[in-house]
Parts: sequence; structure tokens; C-alpha cells
Amino acid sequence: MYRAFHQSFSTNHTEMSQLRIRAVGMEKMKLRPRKGFVFTVAAAVVSVLAACSPGSAPTALSKDVPLQSGEQTTLPFRGFDYREMGVDAKNVLYLGGTGGFATLPSGADQPTPIRPSGNPPVSTFGVAPDGRLSFVALGGAVETIAPGSTTPEPLPFDKLTKFGQMAVGTDGSVYITDNQRNKLLKLAPGAAAPTELPVEIGNGLGHLVIDADDNLYSARDGKILKIAKDAEEAVPIADAPDNVGGLAVDAAGNLYATDRMAGTVSRMPGGGGDWVQLPFSGLQRPSAIAVDGDGNVYVMNVNLRETDPRDTLVRLAAK
Repeated sequence: MYRAFHQSFSTNHTEMSQLRIRAVGMEKMKLRPRKGFVFTVAAAVVSVLAACSPGSAPTALSKDVPLQSGEQTTLPFRGFDYREMGVDAKNVLYLGGTGGFATLPSGADQPTPIRPSGNPPVSTFGVAPDGRLSFVALGGAVETIAPGSTTPEPLPFDKLTKFGQMAVGTDGSVYITDNQRNKLLKLAPGAAAPTELPVEIGNGLGHLVIDADDNLYSARDGKILKIAKDAEEAVPIADAPDNVGGLAVDAAGNLYATDRMAGTVSRMPGGGGDWVQLPFSGLQRPSAIAVDGDGNVYVMNVNLRETDPRDTLVRLAAK
């Protein structure tokens, strides 16, 4: 069901629309460093990132986040109709997809739909620190749901036909790429219309996260790109995973990326350094990823096994 929906209403997410293939000879994951640094036209000091997850608003850089080494668990969902995640300032995990929106508070093992029935499908969304949701609904309309409400209200975007993921900044600004026109859009709080950011994005963008300084990170054509605030050019990050399925940033500015073909999750220190694989095991095709304020990592896993076709949410505890 998800794939039909995704092909109809999110054709921009090309990296997530591939058909399942039979899992063959998947190698056991090993920790391995990969060089990671940002290429720039002139020498510059790379800024330290602030915290966010895909679809989530960043919070201020607050603490060190040691390399995760805790227990891996698979949350026993009764059904799984979600494809994107975000986290608010209270560590509430938000899930969105063909099943609409659901929340997963810290410690819960089952998501709770925000509506008991009539939950509309969600294509992409972002979460503000206070839990305000902004999202693209069925048909390309951009809407928002205030904290404590279940009723969507329109945001002043034109309807989108091809678009990348959404990100929400600390101040509540909404960012999304219009891949039909190859424009990166920003809607400031209270603005009557979005503005077009000056960056050249070529053939559009996919995954999108934002830090506390309004620097954006995105994935396109197998590369991870940094779009600095007010920049006119997207700059590639070296030696990143090859087949990015999702991006996130934690409270210390570490950058995370899933590799959907290798079945791995890697992390690069804030400001650059070596990529290191996290000790996940048994992932088939990891996609969306989120990191909460305690450093716990959540990954959506597309299951390729014909004997157990259910997709799952996998959690790696911080320690």
C-alpha cells in the first residue's frame, strides 16, 4: 500500500521508491572509519552542528553524545504504515506516512494515532520543538497542526507536485524543496508566502535536516550536501555513505546517515572527521532515522525477507 501511495504522491523521493529485492548474502556489519570533511572553495573552519533529526526542529548544542553502545530492540508494532520521523523537545517521537500521524512518547512500545480514525496520509513533515507539525498532505497542499490539536490548517504554499523532505527550524520556519522548479523554499513564522533561498539545487533535493544556525544538510544523487545559511551553493561532504536513506543530527552536532543498500547506519563527528558505523545488526534496508535528546537512535527498517515482510522500527539505546 505504501509503495502505491509513494509513487503517486511523492515521486520526488526516488531513492525510497525502489521495489523490494530478495536479501542475499548480507555481510555482518563492522565498525570502520571513513574520512568525512566538507569541501569548500576557500579554506574555512567547519562549523559545529546543532541538534535535530529529519523533520525535527534543532535544539541548542547542549552536551556530548558518546558513540551509541546500548541494546538494540525492535519495537513490536502491530502494523507499520509510517515512513518519516521527527522528535520534539520532550523526546516524543512523531511518525508519519500512509497511516497519517502517530506519536510515540519515550518508553512507549506502541504508537498512538493523533486521531482515532480518519487520519489522512502524510507525504513529508517537520516537527517544531513544541510539537507543532507542518506537512505535505495528499494532493500537495502544505498544512500545519498546532500542539494539542488534531485539526490541520493551511500554510501559504502553492500546491506542490514534486518535492523533497521538509525541515523545521528552531524559530518554526518551514523549509522544503520544490523539485518541480528546483527551488528551496522557506516560510518564516507569520509570513504571507514562502521565500526562495538563493542556493542552486540543480535537479532537486531529497532528505533534509537543519541545525540551530540554519545550515541545511540534504542528500541528492548519492551525496550528502551542506547548504550554509544564505549560501548560493550546496557543498558535498566527503566519503559519506553511498545510498543515503535518511539523515539526522544529535544534540552534540554529530551527523547520522543510513545506507539503504549496505544496511548500515554511520555517524560523523560534528564539524567533520571519520565516519564510524554504529553497532546495529540485521538491518535490511534502513531508511528514516531520528536521534532523541538522550542519544537514542531510531531507524525505520524496510524488511526484505519474504518470510517476514513487515517493516519495523529499530532502536539503538545510547548506552
